[in-house]
Amino acid sequence: MLTISQFSKIAHITTKTLRYYDEIQLLKPAEIDPHNGYRYYRSNQMATVFLIQKLRSYECSLEEIKKILVDPALLKSTLERKQAEISEKMVTYASLQALIDKDLATLSDGGLYMQHQEKIERVDSPQMTVFSIRRILNVQDFSELLTEVFEMIAQEGMIPVGPPLSIYHSPEYTPEHYDMEFAVPVAEANYKTYELAPRPCAKLHYKGNYERLTEVYMQLSQWVEEQQLEIVGPAMELCVTDPNTTSPDENEVTIYLPIE
Repeated sequence: MLTISQFSKIAHITTKTLRYYDEIQLLKPAEIDPHNGYRYYRSNQMATVFLIQKLRSYECSLEEIKKILVDPALLKSTLERKQAEISEKMVTYASLQALIDKDLATLSDGGLYMQHQEKIERVDSPQMTVFSIRRILNVQDFSELLTEVFEMIAQEGMIPVGPPLSIYHSPEYTPEHYDMEFAVPVAEANYKTYELAPRPCAKLHYKGNYERLTEVYMQLSQWVEEQQLEIVGPAMELCVTDPNTTSPDENEVTIYLPIE
């Protein structure tokens, strides 16, 4: 048996961490002296420590690790899931790297945030008959809303007649419970559709990586302020291209920001 200090030194893990693992029942000592409360560990428990450390390096949560220690059969599926998550992050970081390269290239031309100004117009938003679903959801689940809308359109036998649009109704950014609407222009006008009326808007057609949309909205807000106007409604994004089949830098979206 090893004292907590001896075990800590050999396994390269702090005694503070070992006590915490004991507290959350991730790794319990082999024995605890009932008289003085000293913790003792067996040498074979180091294998568990090494597994925990390896899984932590793979960005597994302690809760995920706890489940694996209870049921080792979960290890394979967990590693496969983490592998997929890391692959997704690599794609994201590659995209961010490309954006940084472009930002560095534009610094000499007056900064990062001026290239969209000349594309902003004052227009009426398009009038269209749409089928839509509006829901408060986590922004990460937006793709599920898209799928639901298209499934409903197919079930109802409706005919899409234009690119879909997203409408963001929340007055502030609350990603865990965001008020979002996804709409598709359709040929049919019935009780399941409604007429999206035209209204004065600031319009900007953007082509490029969606990672820059925050920058685009900043430019729109700046333009509205310079024109001594006010934003009076939710932003609408008309998705000209399908991001699932279009390379990130080739995506196109038309943004309408209601103004008066």
